[in-house]
Amino acid sequence: MGRIQSSIGLITGTDIGGTVDQLVALSGRPRDRLVNSTALLQQEQQSLAELTAAVIGVQLAGQKLASTSTFRSKTATSSNSEALSVIAGTKSEAGSYVVRTLKAASTHTVGSLQRVGSSESPLGYAGTMRIQPSGGFIDDSAALAGLNGGRGVEAGKIRLTDRSGDSAEVDLTTVRTIDDVMEAINDAEVGIKAATVGDAIRLTDLTGSTVSNLKVEQLGDEETAADLGLWGIDHASSTVTGFDLDVPATTLALRGAALSELNGGQGLGSLTNLDLTLADGTNAAVDLSSATNTAEIVDAMNASGLALIARVNDAGTGFRVRDVSGGSGSFTISSLDDTAASVGLDASTTDSILIGDNLNRKTVDSSTLLADLNQGSGIDTGSFTITDSAGIVGAVNLKVEGITTVGGLVDAINALSTGVTASLNDAGDGIALVDTAAGSATLEVVDTGTGTTAADLGIAGTAVVQSVAGVSVSALVGTQADEIDIEATDTLASLAAKINHTARYATGSVEANDDSSFSLRLVSKKGGEAGRFAIETSGFDLDLRTTSSGQDAKISVSAEGGPARILSSTDGVFEVNGGEAGSALISSATLLEEIEGGAERGSFTITDSSGAIGAINLVAEGITTVGGLMDAINTLNIGVQASLNDASTGLAITDTASGSGSLVISDTGSGVAASRLGIAGTGSVQTLGGESVTALVGPADNSDGAVTSGLSFTLKQVTNDVITIDVKNDSSTVVNAAESLVSQYNLLIDKIDSLTFFNADTDEVGLLFGSSETLRIQTGYSRLLSGRIVGAGDLKSIGQVGLGFTDTGKLELSNSKLQKAIENGPQHVEEFFSTGDSGLAAKLDSLAESLAGQTNGMLMNRSETLSTQIAFNNDRIESLNARLENERERLLRQYYSMEQAIAKIQSNQQAISRIAPISIPT
Repeated sequence: MGRIQSSIGLITGTDIGGTVDQLVALSGRPRDRLVNSTALLQQEQQSLAELTAAVIGVQLAGQKLASTSTFRSKTATSSNSEALSVIAGTKSEAGSYVVRTLKAASTHTVGSLQRVGSSESPLGYAGTMRIQPSGGFIDDSAALAGLNGGRGVEAGKIRLTDRSGDSAEVDLTTVRTIDDVMEAINDAEVGIKAATVGDAIRLTDLTGSTVSNLKVEQLGDEETAADLGLWGIDHASSTVTGFDLDVPATTLALRGAALSELNGGQGLGSLTNLDLTLADGTNAAVDLSSATNTAEIVDAMNASGLALIARVNDAGTGFRVRDVSGGSGSFTISSLDDTAASVGLDASTTDSILIGDNLNRKTVDSSTLLADLNQGSGIDTGSFTITDSAGIVGAVNLKVEGITTVGGLVDAINALSTGVTASLNDAGDGIALVDTAAGSATLEVVDTGTGTTAADLGIAGTAVVQSVAGVSVSALVGTQADEIDIEATDTLASLAAKINHTARYATGSVEANDDSSFSLRLVSKKGGEAGRFAIETSGFDLDLRTTSSGQDAKISVSAEGGPARILSSTDGVFEVNGGEAGSALISSATLLEEIEGGAERGSFTITDSSGAIGAINLVAEGITTVGGLMDAINTLNIGVQASLNDASTGLAITDTASGSGSLVISDTGSGVAASRLGIAGTGSVQTLGGESVTALVGPADNSDGAVTSGLSFTLKQVTNDVITIDVKNDSSTVVNAAESLVSQYNLLIDKIDSLTFFNADTDEVGLLFGSSETLRIQTGYSRLLSGRIVGAGDLKSIGQVGLGFTDTGKLELSNSKLQKAIENGPQHVEEFFSTGDSGLAAKLDSLAESLAGQTNGMLMNRSETLSTQIAFNNDRIESLNARLENERERLLRQYYSMEQAIAKIQSNQQAISRIAPISIPT
């Protein structure tokens, strides 16, 4: 539609635009009044939003006072923070703790003694590097907690007297393993050496004197000597062997590895004499015929009388013997039969150190959980196919078939209709698949989809001809070890890259040395003892040595002069829940009624993993002590073993059935004994005595927070000094929370004042002056805070906790009065604020919800009402704007038409004026 291009009429000179604007403005007055009204509504809504935020601020401040953590905050100080720092959580107990630092954590690290001039130059080596995870080491040490039918060894002190009459006190309060006992005795300032023989401890006098008997005496009322089989030793003999200890069935040797576990579990066979000839020509025959474990072989070599040092090698997989005779000849270890070869020491060298072969300690058997393989990382629970040499295909799906153990996997493969036989491999660290189809193709194993099950087992790929059980066959042999192929063109840098490409157990790097040379360094990916790994190389030798053996950090903690607890950590950080740092130790003599909550009544059932069920009835069987309960469980004739846990704070029930089911312990009827002992439930994989087992371990952890809610120790360095930890209640969090409440409440009052003011001089008022909402807020808080708080303990008013009102209606806090209330009864202050629905914090929260809650909150409801009104007004304004626009268009058209009409009139007038009279001649 055409418009007048000029706001001034071309014919009449009329100000059309101005005239139309004035006419539209007159018509738009109702619209303008509505716009102004809507703006006021929006300002009111914004004010309500600010008021809502202020109410929520008070609510949140109150919620801090509802939290028990506010009232149970602690501060902790260490007498030697450079050695041990501490953080106290809300569930720690105030008091004094004594800590002794025993061992610092370390990550297993291996370095090459061989150095090269360039990290980028080819090494010229060709062969294989094998990185073997923890589990196959031969330097184990039995945990004391598992000895004596699970009763463990009572912490205490003993006195040793050698045959010269010299005596020394041996502190065994912090020992945890047999090796710890050996170390403590052998480090004592007395001429006695301790070793183990079978399941007993042997003491040997080194003085050569006969002045006194060889004696062991118990100091104090503990039974440490008796628990170690050394009670009553007082003999005129240079060598005394203690009583055999009751060792768990799963522990085959007190120290080291049982010889029956070596050679992939096939054992070393019959051993005879080991002939040793040192470089100086001295020689001896070492009788190994009675040796039952690797520790006894080491002890026998060291007792040969030769100038040598025998120990487990750096890799932990074999022996290491050093010739310290200083001779110039050859160092030779041999035997007339296979003894030297069996123990991995059949060699002759001009070097002073002889490193033995890997003795292949068995780490996998039919009961091994698949989840425990690969240093605890487990394997993918997917599926894979097996195609034998005749082309017959079979498939195994771990998840669908519910396969959880190595034995279950072997059985599943052997049940397939393929010409393949599965078994444990010769090294005892995985499974082997042997093709028996005698076809023209080659045995192949392939993971399905994106799964990695076969690869994780080390059996993915195509079979090759190799020896299995002494027979040359076409086979795939799995292993948990990482095997890395090394080529002559590899440099130190590329070797490290290959290690990192596999990187299951260790990372490799090139280390620059002070002499500008370079060496290889491998660091475990897992901290502590669990991260140990062994390295073997074939075809080349970088002289790899362990520079830092992976070990767990250990500290001893006791509270208020109570018994000490030994804590372990892989990274030097120790998290202790609640009052655990002061938890009482238990022994076989501990009465069940002394267990927290009492566990002297009731009955429970135990179901092992094979489904066998046993029942315990404490009253009917007359069981009153922890030892009696352990004995009763151990005689149930089902696949379980009861013992004290590693910390001696509760029971540990270990599954020994090796079945496919679960270990389950359940209270029967209304009994709660198992629950109070912390052993009710379903077993899980845990580490006990350094071994991975399926177990239920008490005491139960009843904390509902994170482990850091107790004490958190960080061991920085080991010191011989005793460290004192002081834990105190910290009232500052309560004071800070109360100050926050006062601050937020006063901000609310300031906000109300700014929105409801009245200026009598100017008649100016706030946006919410006279509103019912602000009145309800003021009234609600005034009634609550000035009234009595009933049902929240002994305190009834805010004045009793230091809170009060000023003359202007604001809150104020007397810190001294609040501190005094806390000192007089911290539990009363906590109850006043945080009791259920009746404490002040809960009432503040309830009031805030009624005022500003999202559901039916007064301010929210009012804001929603305003939103509705504003939306309605905006719609009305849009409608009026459209009507006014139409009116503008109409007026403009009218004025345009008028201009046209006037123009025509003027044109007609001009035409008329040009009409001349016509004269008619007469």
